[in-house]
Amino acid sequence: MKIIIVSTVGLIYDGITNVIISYLETMNLTGLEIYIVGTIKVEPKIREKVESIGCHVVSLPSRKDHTILYTLKLAHFIRKNHIQVMHAHGNSGTLVIEMFAAWIGGCKRRIAHSHNTRCNHIKIDKLLRPIFNLFYTDGLACGADAGKWLFNNRPFKILTNGRNIESFAFSSEVREKMRNQYGISNEIIIGHVGGFYEQKNHNFLLRIFREILKKDSRAKLFLIGDGPLKKDIELRSSDIKKNVFFIGKVDNVSDYLQAMDGMVLPSLFEGLPLVAVEWQINGLPCIFADTVTKECAITDFVEFMSLNESPERWACNIINKIRRINRQKNSEIAIKKVKEAGFDIKDSAEALRNIYLSN
Repeated sequence: MKIIIVSTVGLIYDGITNVIISYLETMNLTGLEIYIVGTIKVEPKIREKVESIGCHVVSLPSRKDHTILYTLKLAHFIRKNHIQVMHAHGNSGTLVIEMFAAWIGGCKRRIAHSHNTRCNHIKIDKLLRPIFNLFYTDGLACGADAGKWLFNNRPFKILTNGRNIESFAFSSEVREKMRNQYGISNEIIIGHVGGFYEQKNHNFLLRIFREILKKDSRAKLFLIGDGPLKKDIELRSSDIKKNVFFIGKVDNVSDYLQAMDGMVLPSLFEGLPLVAVEWQINGLPCIFADTVTKECAITDFVEFMSLNESPERWACNIINKIRRINRQKNSEIAIKKVKEAGFDIKDSAEALRNIYLSN
């Protein structure tokens, strides 16, 4: 069976690409010939990873800058190679681009996969939704809220963003190694993993961390990720640069989590973020904005707060949660609960394979 997969934001260091790679690494690919579309931006290491798994990267024009050419080239590739399943990951009605291209190309199974509960282009999304509804055949979502956002009252299946659970389990040895690497001993480290985009709300995160510094001047903030707003956040934190570490893009996020003491996710909107599951597996106390779906609270290590609450309240809550934890015990509890909740990547990958092979 021939399958083509699209990440509508490109093959970059983000949650959607992480999901795609995780599935393909774990899935039994016997009988499947898989093509991954490279558009907008393709990170070289991610291309290497895709190819090492045994999949093919299809280089196409930018979906964003050359939409019509991208659509035509995609449709041509689908028809020429007799693609049987289109699986496109996104969060808005702009997924009609892939669904329409697949329809033109003669692909009968057109899967739209929702990963969020909002989008940045509200007007375009509203305009395209009726057309999008005509061309997709199957709806998938990372969670119930993400599914309701994109598919409304139409049917969809939930496919949890499974993780390699054991790789995120707490390790005191790795914790010591990572903290030594940065010359940190007893200081509190607050962490965040996510691209530097408006959605992630780094400005509010900085305000929270400034309040934490008032209570503990030795505290550190580790920001893992990259994106267009990174320079702006670097400038805004220049006066506390000794306390803020811009880690950048890394392929060993689990090692960095070991070094952390607490995590903050003040996003303006989210589907079911992968990081939320990873942080809990690691036994980390977490404060999430109440704009993040409650589905991600698999353990009671998570507390939700309103973005209307003061940064000082956020700071107090995360510090209090850090003081009360037994990291090793929390991680063991979380691993059991995450498996019970269906977030094991082995189960998720098998479920996706079955979806591909179903009629």
